[in-house]
Amino acid sequence: MKKRHSSESGQVLVLLVLGVVVLFGFAALAVDGGMVYSDRRHAQMGSDASSLAGGGAAALYMENHYVIYGNFTCSNANVIAAQNSTDPDNPGAKMAAIARAADNDYSIDEDIADTHGVTTECGIESHGGWADKYIDIKTMITSETETSFAQFVFNGIMRNTVEAITRVRPRSPAVYGHAIVALNPAACQGQQNGAGFHGTADVNVTGGGIFSNGCLSADGGPSVSVTDGTVNYVSEVDEPGKFDPVAEVSEALPPSSYIIPPPNCAHADAWNGTGNQLEALSPLEPGLDCVIGDVKINVGTFTVTDVTIYMADGDLTINGNATVILDSSEADPDPTPAIPGVLIYAPQSNDEDILLNGTGDSSFIGTVYAPGADVTLLGNSETIAFHTQIIGWNVEVGGTAGADVVFNAPEQFSRPALLELYK
Repeated sequence: MKKRHSSESGQVLVLLVLGVVVLFGFAALAVDGGMVYSDRRHAQMGSDASSLAGGGAAALYMENHYVIYGNFTCSNANVIAAQNSTDPDNPGAKMAAIARAADNDYSIDEDIADTHGVTTECGIESHGGWADKYIDIKTMITSETETSFAQFVFNGIMRNTVEAITRVRPRSPAVYGHAIVALNPAACQGQQNGAGFHGTADVNVTGGGIFSNGCLSADGGPSVSVTDGTVNYVSEVDEPGKFDPVAEVSEALPPSSYIIPPPNCAHADAWNGTGNQLEALSPLEPGLDCVIGDVKINVGTFTVTDVTIYMADGDLTINGNATVILDSSEADPDPTPAIPGVLIYAPQSNDEDILLNGTGDSSFIGTVYAPGADVTLLGNSETIAFHTQIIGWNVEVGGTAGADVVFNAPEQFSRPALLELYK
C-alpha cells in the first residue's frame, strides 16, 4: 500500500486557483481587446465618413465653379478653393471633413502631424496619351480606449490610429477628351484593326486627339493633322509620317475612362421600335429612341435632334445620298431618358457596323459610343464636319472628300466629378 506524504496535500487546490486566475486574465484581456477593436471600427467609420464628406464638398465646389478635366491644374484658384474654402455655403474639402468628424464626436483640425486631422493633395499623373487629375482628401483619427484589465500587463494608454483617403476627379469627357478612339488592342493587319485612315483627302481633327489601344495606320494619300490634341498608339503604327504629331505610349486607356452607363429603354418616355419604323419617323421627337434591327438611311433628308439613338443590335448605315441632321441632347434642360451628349449608343454586345456618310449639308453632333462595333466616317462629295467623339472597337476615317472632326466638350458626353474611397 502506497503511503501519502503530508507535504503533497493541497497541491490540486493551488493548481486550480492558478488556472482560474489565468482563465479570468484571458477573459479580461478578451473584454479589453473587444473594446479596443470596437473603438477602432468606430474611428475608421468616422474617418471614412469625414474623408468622403471632404471629397463630396470638393466635387461640388468644382462642379459649381466649372472646374473640368480640360482646365484642371493644381494652381487653378478654384481647385485650391475646392480644398480650402471656408465659405459655409460652399465649403472646401477640409472644412467639410472637420464638420463631419465633429458629427461623429471626433475633433480634428488641419494639422495631421499628430495623426488627428485632415489634409489635401492635388495631383496630376501623366500616362502618355492621358493624365489622371485628382484631389486626395486624407483624414486621420487617433482614439484612446479606457481598459479595465490591460493596464496590469501593459503600461500605457491603448490607442487606435486610422486613416482614410478619398480621391476626387473633376468632370471629364469620355476617354479624356480624345475625338477618335479605337479600343482594339491588336497589332496592325491591313485596315482591319485599331484606328485607320484611308482615301485621297486629308483628315483634320480639332480640339481633341486620336488614341488607339492597338494599331494606328494610314493607307493611300491622306495626311492626318491634329490641332490642340495628340495622336497616340499603344501597339504599332503604320506610315507614321502621315500623322502630325504622333507618339507611342505604353498604357492603354483604362475602362473607367470610356464606360458610359446605358440608357433606360423601359422609361415611360422612351420610344421602342424596329429599324424600319425608325427610318419612317423623320423628324423624330426629342428623347430616347431604342432600336432593334438594322437602320439604313439612303436618300432624302433625315432629321434627328435632341436625341439618343440606342442600337440594341444591328447595323446603322447612313450613305452619301442622304442629308442627315443628327444632334444629341444638351444637359440643360434635363433630357431624360436621353443621355446628354450621347448621339448614338451601341452596347458592348452589339458588334455590328456603324457607317456615317452624309452630304456636305449633313451635321453630326454628339458622342458616338460603340465599344464593340466598327465605326466608319466617310466624306465622298464635300468636306463634312463631324462635331462628334467616336469611341469604337475599330474606327475608320477616309473617303474622297475631306473629313473634319471637331471635338467641343460641351457638345459631347461628360462624366460628373467622381469620388473614390480607396484607402
